Amino acid sequence: MRPCYAAGAGLVRVPDSGGRVAKLLTIETGFTCNSRCHYCTQLDYRVLPQSDALDLSGEQIRHRIEWAAKEGYDQIGFSGGEPTIRPDFLDLLKLARSFDFERIGVTTNGRMFAYPGFAERALRAGLDSYTFSIHGHVPEVHDRITHAPGSLEQALAGLRNLNSAAERLGIRLHRMNNQILLPENTHHLKDIVALLAPLGVRLFMVQPFIAQRSNVDDLGRFFVPYDAIVAAVEAAVPELARWGARVKPYNVPNCLLWRFGKEHVEPQFYGITVFREFEDEKAGEFKPFKARQWYRIEDCRTCKEVCPGFRIEQYPQAKMAAEVAVAATQFDGEGDARRGLVFGATELFDVATLRDTVRALHASHGPVQWMTALCEKTPRAALADAAVELAEAGALEAAVLVVQPMDQRFLAQRVLEKGNLEELREGLYHLAERREHGHRLPRLRLLINIGDAVRLLDDPLVAPQWPLLVKALRRAAGDAEADLLVAVPNFPRGQAPPDMERQGAANRALAVRLAAMAADVGLQPRLVTLGDRRGLDPARAAAMAVVEAQLGESLPVEDWSQRLFRHPLAAADMDFVSWMPPWLFERWDLSKQELPAGVVAEPAPGDANDGGGVRRRSVAVLGGRAALRVGSR
Repeated sequence: MRPCYAAGAGLVRVPDSGGRVAKLLTIETGFTCNSRCHYCTQLDYRVLPQSDALDLSGEQIRHRIEWAAKEGYDQIGFSGGEPTIRPDFLDLLKLARSFDFERIGVTTNGRMFAYPGFAERALRAGLDSYTFSIHGHVPEVHDRITHAPGSLEQALAGLRNLNSAAERLGIRLHRMNNQILLPENTHHLKDIVALLAPLGVRLFMVQPFIAQRSNVDDLGRFFVPYDAIVAAVEAAVPELARWGARVKPYNVPNCLLWRFGKEHVEPQFYGITVFREFEDEKAGEFKPFKARQWYRIEDCRTCKEVCPGFRIEQYPQAKMAAEVAVAATQFDGEGDARRGLVFGATELFDVATLRDTVRALHASHGPVQWMTALCEKTPRAALADAAVELAEAGALEAAVLVVQPMDQRFLAQRVLEKGNLEELREGLYHLAERREHGHRLPRLRLLINIGDAVRLLDDPLVAPQWPLLVKALRRAAGDAEADLLVAVPNFPRGQAPPDMERQGAANRALAVRLAAMAADVGLQPRLVTLGDRRGLDPARAAAMAVVEAQLGESLPVEDWSQRLFRHPLAAADMDFVSWMPPWLFERWDLSKQELPAGVVAEPAPGDANDGGGVRRRSVAVLGGRAALRVGSR
C-alpha cells in the first residue's frame, strides 16, 4: 500500500440511505506527480527514462471505470501519482459521472486546484469528494516534505477555490485530509486540524510511514512509534471537538485510540477495493503471496474490532532477537552448525538488535556471516560501525552483500526497480573509511544469482554499474581477499524446467565465464549451494542438481546447507519488505519434509572437500533422474 493514497482516494465507506454500506473502488492511475515527497515509495520509478510511459492510458482507466459500474460499485475514486495533472483527468470524471456513481473522488496534493478555472471545471465534470495530502501546517514543514516550494500555499488556494466553486454550483463536497505521520509532523496534528477545519475539512486521515522493499532503508528516518501517534491524537482532541471533526487512523490499531471516543476517532475500515495499476482485467486479480504486514498481541484474541492488527514495523525489537535465537536453536538439530551460521533479513532491526543478535549467534554457533543488501532501518554508516565492532570482537566472520541490479518490479512485472547497487557502494564507502582509519573489517563477499551476474556484464542498462561496485569493494577490502558468490536462481513454478543435461555445454561455458568475471577484478569465485535442503518439486530439484553440478566443475562449491537458516522475519511472506533473495531462499524448507523423489543425499567417495566448507560434487543418474550426491564432511 502506498502512503500517498492508501486512504482510498478520499472516499469514506458510509452507509447509504438504505443502511447498506457503500461499495467503493479506487483506481490507481500511474506514477507521474508534480511533487517529490521524500517518503514516497514511487520516487525510484519517477527518475527512470520516460517514466510517464508507466502511467495507465486513458483507455485502460476507462476500462476500469466501466468494470466498476458493471460490478456494482457505487463510489469511485482516482489516485496516483497525481491524477489531476493527467491531460484527460476531466474526461475521466465525466465518464464516471455518466455511470451515476453516488460519489466521485480524488486523492491529490491539491496543487492543480490552485487554478480557479480548473477547480470549477472539475466540479462540473463530476468531482464531489476529495482527500488532500497536506502534511504540515506551515511551509517549513509541508514544503520540506513535498520537496516542492510553494506547495502548501497552492494546496490551501486549491481548497478555497473548490469551496467557492462548490458554493456557486450548489455541490455538497466531502472534504478530507490525509497526513502521513513522520517525525517532523506527527506532533503538529492539532495544528493541521486548526488550519484545515475552518476550510470545511472534517475528517483527518492519519497513517504512519509504511515500509516496503523499495523504501525500507528510509524507515529509520521516518519511523514514528505508536505511542507518539497516540499522544498526537490526544493533543488534537480539543481542536477536533471545537470543529466537530474526527481522526481516521490507518495502520494504527483502533484499540490504541478507543479512550478518545468515537465522536473524535472514526474506526478504520479495510473493505476499500483498489484497482492496482499493474492489474489488467479486474481489481485484486494479482495475489502472488500473502504478506505478513501485521502481527497480533494477546489482547487481539478477544478483540471484536475489524482490524488486521499491529504493523510489522512496530514489532518489538526484543521479540525479533528472541525469534532469531529460537530459530537458530531449532536449526542445531539438523546438522553441525558450529561452523557458524549465515543469517539475514535484518531490515527491521535497530543497530542494537543487530549487534546483540550477532553476538548471541556467535556465542552459540561460532563466527557469523551476515547477509544484507544494506537496505535496512539502521543507517548505512551505523551498519558499518556495527560490522567493524563485531568483526574486531571476532563475532562477525563475513558480510555477504546481496547484489540486485535494476530489474523488473516483482509485483507489477511492468516497471523497473532500480536495485541496490548505489546503496551497496555507499555502504562500502563507509566500510572503506573505517578500514583506512585502522579498523578491522569482516570478509567482504558479493552474492548474486548467475542471471544477474551475466546482466552486469552484458546488459547496457546495468553493466556500467559493475566496475563502480567493484571499485568500492576493492577500496573497502584493501589487501584482504574478497569473494564473488554466485547461486543458481529457481526455475519458474508451474512449468517443466529446461533439460539441463542438453544444456550442459552452455552451463559449463557459463561457469568459466563467471570464474573469469571474478578473477578479472581480483575476487575469489564461489558457487553457493544448499545441498539437499530444497523445498522444490521433484522436477525442479533434479534440474537444479544437474546445473549446479555442471557449474561446480569450474567453480569451487560452498555448501550452506548446514549454515543458512531461516527465522520468522526471513519467511517468504516477508518478501514485501525483505531483501532476502527469493531466487535462493525458496529452495529450502524448515518443515523437515522428505527430499523430492529422485533426489538423494549420500556420501560419494569421489567428492573432494578442502576442509573449509568448499568442495566439489559429483552427479549420479538414478531412475532416469539426475541426483545430487553430497560428500560427507
